[in-house]
Amino acid sequence: MLMKRPRRPAAASGGRLGVLLSAFLALLTLASLMPSLAQPALAARQKAAKQLTLESLFDPVQRVNFTGSLPRLVWLPDNKHYLAFETNAQTRQSEAVRVEAMTGKRAPFHDPAAMRQALEAAGMSPDGARTAAGLRSVVFDADFRRALIGADNDLYLYDFTANRARRLTDSPDAAEEEYDFSPDGKRVSLVRNHDLFLIDLEAEPPTERRLTQDGSTSVFNGVLDWVYEEEVYGRGKRRGYWWNASGTLLAYLRLDDTAVPVHVLADDLPFRQRVEKTHYPQAGDPNPLVSLHVVTCDGERAEVNLEAYPADDRIVTRVGWHPRDANRLLFEVQNRRQTFLDLAATTVRLLESLPSLPRPDAPERLLREASSTAWVEVVELPTFLPDGSFLWQSDETGFRHLYRHAADGKRLRAVTQGEWDVRELYGVADGMAYFAAAAHSPIANHIYRVRLDGTGLTRLSQMEGTHEADFNADCTAYFDTSSAAATPPQISLRRADGSLLRVVADNAEARALAAEYGVTPPEFRQVKTRDGFQMEAMLLRPPDFDPRKKYAVWCYAYSGPGAQSVVDRWGGQRMLWHQLLAQRGYLVWVCDNRSASGKGMRSMAAVYGRLGELELRDLEDGVAYLKTLPFVDGDRIGLWGWSYGGYMTAYALTHSAAFKCGIAGAPVTDWRNYDSIYTERYMKLPQDNPEGYERSSVVSAAERLRGPLLLIHGLMDDNVHPRNSVQLIDALQKADRPFEFLAYPQSRHGVVTPYRVKHLYGRMLAFIERHL
Repeated sequence: MLMKRPRRPAAASGGRLGVLLSAFLALLTLASLMPSLAQPALAARQKAAKQLTLESLFDPVQRVNFTGSLPRLVWLPDNKHYLAFETNAQTRQSEAVRVEAMTGKRAPFHDPAAMRQALEAAGMSPDGARTAAGLRSVVFDADFRRALIGADNDLYLYDFTANRARRLTDSPDAAEEEYDFSPDGKRVSLVRNHDLFLIDLEAEPPTERRLTQDGSTSVFNGVLDWVYEEEVYGRGKRRGYWWNASGTLLAYLRLDDTAVPVHVLADDLPFRQRVEKTHYPQAGDPNPLVSLHVVTCDGERAEVNLEAYPADDRIVTRVGWHPRDANRLLFEVQNRRQTFLDLAATTVRLLESLPSLPRPDAPERLLREASSTAWVEVVELPTFLPDGSFLWQSDETGFRHLYRHAADGKRLRAVTQGEWDVRELYGVADGMAYFAAAAHSPIANHIYRVRLDGTGLTRLSQMEGTHEADFNADCTAYFDTSSAAATPPQISLRRADGSLLRVVADNAEARALAAEYGVTPPEFRQVKTRDGFQMEAMLLRPPDFDPRKKYAVWCYAYSGPGAQSVVDRWGGQRMLWHQLLAQRGYLVWVCDNRSASGKGMRSMAAVYGRLGELELRDLEDGVAYLKTLPFVDGDRIGLWGWSYGGYMTAYALTHSAAFKCGIAGAPVTDWRNYDSIYTERYMKLPQDNPEGYERSSVVSAAERLRGPLLLIHGLMDDNVHPRNSVQLIDALQKADRPFEFLAYPQSRHGVVTPYRVKHLYGRMLAFIERHL
């Protein structure tokens, strides 16, 4: 997907980067528009000790770590202790510390030197053993007594109690992927060459069993292909198999990409060209054929009957097992057009034979979410309660809320309600549901709890900004990671009622750096569109702002469905880039169009079948508002964005006169180029909506380009393929329209190589200074 549809706060990476700033209102000359206008914050008026530069932000050697370094924290099974993965200040080595939650008492979790020696003795390279001993990338068993470590395309097992390591695999030419322990700890599951394997740890020596036989470059067993990872389960989530609670059965997806077209990317930097081939379905192409299977630890398999959903018209969006019934398999299915979502279940019976043979019952549909006017969003599997009922998330009212359903799927009651979204359900304990939501403000994310009968809604996080929680299993305590637009993140440990136990990581050094370099909060504003929708926006002013002057405005937009940019949260690199521009004398403006506002499915659905059109109209209304401000130079307003934001920039410069110039990074230029599952969700299939696809095309409107355009693309972008920019370049050349183009070798959807990042922002700054 171009950007994760954030039901939880989205992490910044590649095409998902968002500008995350926070705010105050101040404009003395507009008292009629805002009755109570304060002077700019004192910090914004004070001279910073240092100014942001390209070197302090992006230079591979000189850049400053403004975000800081927070420890990774993991709850232990007793719910009273946690592991803190930290960097030792003296040795600069990673280490794990066992911490008692209530008291803060600390003790080493393991002996890194002993672990390193044991792993080397088992055959791991010294570099691999040194890295593994820091425990940053290991997979623990349920009791945190053993760990799996992947190194040099092989898998190792380490026992912390015995300080013993052993090599489990010997396949240097094939990497083990998605390895894990079974819930009972008796086996290890893994994927190799797109086939599913088990290792029996109780055998001596451990023995390996291959569970599937037909994995290939076109058939994926237990691991996801490109489009399922990117658009269905989420970037970075490749696992396509699931253990039941007793460790006796696995469910897995089989994806057949044989009919899916292959896309080729070329790395031309080496003397010998390197070619990369990926199955990638564009809008209207054949999708992967998906089937759902169960397999026993003896390798006996059975397929779940999905005949109710035609093979070429199904997407299996979630799979999991009932937490209290080890033979009860649950799954979610959508049609290709994503206009319904079914929650279904089957009971897998084991025939009395040697070995036992699995036989899934005919699936039963527990509930259906459907829409005749837009798409249906994917939600997580239900959370089951002790009495067999479950909590389900639904957008039925136009906003996402929690509902309680009986075990048979019948709805019992709404647990939350209102014109705001529930963004994540953390857990349920003692008759209370704990969740994140936007009830207080659409630009914030707070932690709440509510009784299961819908009463007693309580906001647990009181400090303004964005909060993300990590609860222990019994929901008696949680880590609260909080930040605001000009405040780097910190972590506090809190009781279930929100009261503070202690600050775990205050990130004081990063906060001091932000102050030293003059990082200031923006003003959060609200702007009404021509038809009355209230958009969220933010304005960042130069530190030496003079209301008597006229300022050029540099706008940022992402604009994709459900993907907010105006949020009160630390924004990392992009936010600091905008701070640099403000320090150089520009106003920086970010305005979320309605479909990117975070104000429910109701606001997103308006763009169905016509991407680009309504988003641009809303952005134009934001520009019209800017032009009412006496300190804005209305003739010098530019726009930039990346991914969907790159599309919106290119679309705006070919369909509007609102912007003087623009920078389009990694843009889709015609939705017929982009992947099927994302595109068809919002645009329908090309054959069902040919006019909509044509109207949304930048390539088709290339001759109408107004103003200077800088086009940027990574030449190994496997998400928004470089052909998007190539097609626009050709159309612009045919129309004899001037433009600039930056290509980044070996770069994918985001430019991440340090020297290329510095070059990228340097060229963007030069473009802005030249044209704005």
